[in-house]
Amino acid sequence: MAKKILTTPISAEDLEDIHAGDIIYLNGHITTCRDVAHRRLIEEGRELPVNLEGGAIFHAGPIVRPIPGEEGRYEMVSVGPTTSMRMEKFEYEFIRETGVRLIVGKGGMKEGTMNGCQEFKALHC
Repeated sequence: MAKKILTTPISAEDLEDIHAGDIIYLNGHITTCRDVAHRRLIEEGRELPVNLEGGAIFHAGPIVRPIPGEEGRYEMVSVGPTTSMRMEKFEYEFIRETGVRLIVGKGGMKEGTMNGCQEFKALHC
């Protein structure tokens, strides 16, 4: 088991020597993307509000609330992982369309994610 430090943006080469069981540390930015974001991009063809090329996503559901008296400003209350399998039907296309390199989630995923990760050089943790 090795330790690997990744920094966004992540390149395909950064992932080449990572193996199952390795410990991954992430520096940089991570974006929460759950099923709603996946569905909007894949089924509705809507652009995401962030560029994920070489980036990292976390299958999570954030709880956000408006900051009283500060129009258009919000505060993060909490963030919790959501079951990654909910994104499985979208993940191959999501990886292809966004260029995301690192997917962090809860639980396993299946062939679509595996194929997307292999073909487009990404990693699911």
